[in-house]
Amino acid sequence: MASIHTLKNGVRVVADPMPGLKTAALGVWVKAGSVDETPEEHGVAHLLEHMAFKGTKTRSALAIAEEIEGVGGYLNAATSHQRTGYYARIMEDDLALGAGLLSDILANPLFDEIELTKEHEVVVQEIGEAADTPDDVVFERLTEAAWGAHPLGRPILGTPESVRAQKPASLRGFMTRCYRPEDMIVAASGAIDEDALLKIVETHFSGFSAGDAGADRTPPRFVGGLLHDERRIEQTHLAIAFPGVASGDEDFFATRLYADVLGGGMSSRLFQKIREDRGLAYSVYAFADGFEQSGLLGAYVNAEASHIPEAATIIRDEMEATAEAMTDEEVARGKTLLRSSLMMGLESPANRIEAASGQLFTFGALMSADEILTRIDAVTIADMQRCAKRALAGPCALSIVGPCNDAAVAKLF
Repeated sequence: MASIHTLKNGVRVVADPMPGLKTAALGVWVKAGSVDETPEEHGVAHLLEHMAFKGTKTRSALAIAEEIEGVGGYLNAATSHQRTGYYARIMEDDLALGAGLLSDILANPLFDEIELTKEHEVVVQEIGEAADTPDDVVFERLTEAAWGAHPLGRPILGTPESVRAQKPASLRGFMTRCYRPEDMIVAASGAIDEDALLKIVETHFSGFSAGDAGADRTPPRFVGGLLHDERRIEQTHLAIAFPGVASGDEDFFATRLYADVLGGGMSSRLFQKIREDRGLAYSVYAFADGFEQSGLLGAYVNAEASHIPEAATIIRDEMEATAEAMTDEEVARGKTLLRSSLMMGLESPANRIEAASGQLFTFGALMSADEILTRIDAVTIADMQRCAKRALAGPCALSIVGPCNDAAVAKLF
């Protein structure tokens, strides 16, 4: 059973031993992401994550890589709209080494200007790679259509221009404002001893001190509309979204289960109607994404341009039909799939610490597997229909990448 501890400076620590393992996952999550950027800082949260590994006051970038790989470990990081995570996979005897490295890159980053200039170009290449991936672009455009100029509607990576504009001072400013110990979680799972972990974390993270007042997040307003990237590609990608609910909302599980019945697996309505019955597309699914203050409920399909209007019609019809009526068998399958996904994920130490950090940021507490399963079981068909009808009554955001008669699609929604 995982436990939570809090250091004197406000850093929260999650200890989650998994007896029988020989490896551990250790991570540090900060409640700081792209939504906390000013327009002038666009892309700085992700760039900062890159630069953390480019050298500290005591270690070069090469030394960081050599130290972790010298014990067979692995370091990486990821930035989302709402938080940034730095994590390590290590053998059971190397927890202190992993904690020392993660602490060092967060407490003592150099932000060397020469290294930053080089990393500008690395991130620009990453932006270019994402721009060449239509199923990434279609969701970037979808969030822009959904939330307009709000930071949640901007690409996490930034633009080449905004990234190249970042200087060491802007990275330090963002870190001072947003990387506060009270908004920081250290979590470890796998082959760990709880008492030993707490001593290690106390040694390496008790020196972090509060900076500014922290970021002030403004709730987004769902705008809606159509954005069409008309690039000439073989397959056209379509994403549709309506206003969903936040990840901490009491209706989140009901909304998620509606999406699973609609398009969450091979037995779902969209997969059966669009792929199996009509052969219109290879990939089609529904989704329910929750953020801190908002959410999206929608569907995605990619197909030949000539098939997109028919596929979009089926998506519209099935969204409405599912909101009106679901069978007990469909709901039972959806709940079983969600339960199994949860339980399978809990077998991975890395997944466990990711989930624990998300729960602490969202609920301020950890939710046991049994508690989550109880919430899933408690969802009724009436709950799912209520959530779906509320979402479908709102504005719609549409994103298309590839050739398409966008007017024909837009009039459906």
